[in-house]
Amino acid sequence: MDRSVIDEYEAGAKKLRASIEGLSNKQMLWIPPLDGGVGLWSIKEVVIHLMDSDLIGSDRMKRIVAEDNPLLIGYNEDRFASRLFYQHQSVEDALALFEINRRQFTLVLRKLSPETFERTGIHNESGKVTLGDQVKKYNEHLDHHLGFIARKREMLKKLSD
Repeated sequence: MDRSVIDEYEAGAKKLRASIEGLSNKQMLWIPPLDGGVGLWSIKEVVIHLMDSDLIGSDRMKRIVAEDNPLLIGYNEDRFASRLFYQHQSVEDALALFEINRRQFTLVLRKLSPETFERTGIHNESGKVTLGDQVKKYNEHLDHHLGFIARKREMLKKLSD
């Protein structure tokens, strides 16, 4: 695995914080139209989702490092968003947790041997995955949702013009 992926993983926290810089609470809570093509969650819900997903992801990666072929359990992100009251959680706290989690786990990733990134776990929905796959996946997952945030911001700007 190209170890620059670890740098990208670490930089994700700054990218997430920058993506919402300057938004008001009202803008963070704005729900896009069904036909907007930017997802149905508010920006706030996206941020809380990213925090939850990252905590789950780091747990999965830790299991791959520490256990032999661990079972990695999927989750229903829409149910998390609706049943865990994302709209009532703190964006600032979510950002802090995301940042601390990424910073802390990056320390672990930097200590691992190249062979460790080939260790595997078994995801109950997608099958065998490696640690390297998972680091890349969580980088891509963040970028995917940052794209939604950027497009939602563009829509918000057009609404205010």
